[in-house]
Amino acid sequence: MMGFLRFTLAMFVVTAHLTEGVRFFSHWGVFAVFGFYLISGYLMTLILHETYSFRFSSFVLNRFLRLFPIYYLVAVVSAYLILSVPASADFLSVWEVKYRASDFLGNGLIFPFEFYDASFRIVPSTWSIAVELINYFLLWLVVARSRSLALSTVLLTITYHVVTLAVGMDWSSRYRPFYAALLPFSLGACIYFCRDQLARLSISTIRYVAFGSFLVWVANLILCGVVAGMGGPHFDTFYYWNLVSLLALISCLTTSSLKSLSPRWGKIFGDLAYPAFLTHWIIGFAVSLFVLGGQRRGLALLALSVFPILAVSFALAWSADRWLEPLRDKVRRKVALPATVSSGQSKFERVFRKSFGWLRVSGVDNSD
Repeated sequence: MMGFLRFTLAMFVVTAHLTEGVRFFSHWGVFAVFGFYLISGYLMTLILHETYSFRFSSFVLNRFLRLFPIYYLVAVVSAYLILSVPASADFLSVWEVKYRASDFLGNGLIFPFEFYDASFRIVPSTWSIAVELINYFLLWLVVARSRSLALSTVLLTITYHVVTLAVGMDWSSRYRPFYAALLPFSLGACIYFCRDQLARLSISTIRYVAFGSFLVWVANLILCGVVAGMGGPHFDTFYYWNLVSLLALISCLTTSSLKSLSPRWGKIFGDLAYPAFLTHWIIGFAVSLFVLGGQRRGLALLALSVFPILAVSFALAWSADRWLEPLRDKVRRKVALPATVSSGQSKFERVFRKSFGWLRVSGVDNSD
């Protein structure tokens, strides 16, 4: 079921971007991104504890194999089209080519986007991947190590959100920075630490909560489009209702009673989410250029772009499953080998253990 949700969230991002200017869809991408952050917070905490035992090098390598090869392929194709078509910057302002050293670093490693004016991005949506990468590190470093640290981070980030509301800062200050996004990431970590409590709930209770939170989420999404749109009146209210309803829904989806529903199809659709997230801008641009005579945005662009986006995403997901997943499985198996556990620590990890020994929790120090 989580795979279906990830696919839905990705298509919300596609819809919001390609119909830019249509108020009803304007907030869909923003709401979806915080949903991705919640899911990532839960999943990263899960694999840090149950797959990698907080071994930094293995965790980083597998994240690299998951995210970067597909990104580099999309970036190369996008760069070719951007450089070949002078009108590309008219379609999207971040395609105005710049040759600053920071741009080479940002487009090569992604995470530096968060630390400078990343006004040139070959794959535009990667600003949020930069936020994810930084929060992956924070999860490994502190947040995911114990329930108390995750809850403390939630309280700290709630304080930040409340302060920004109180002083009248723009809504984007509660959305774009990595420290604002740490709220859904830490909430996702809390979902992992609350799994035992969730498991005690009856199947009927879990399904009622899941269905109810889903209805609230959809109603909130629709009502925001009718009443406010992105940044409109009462937008922050809708913004946080989106977070709360998704928190309840995702918590239910992690339980065995819902996680086991349609696992095969859930994986198929879930695997399409990341490629669709990466490719939709360049495919939308190609459709605009070769089919719609340069139309910048709109429902027609969305309708004509959906099938190519899904087709390309399926090809990328299939390729990743065929060639990258075996490599990722090797990394996971290496972590599981007892002989590797004691010798596989990097210098960085050993320094961390000496400096931050107070963070040791059950499951982190199995190698000692």
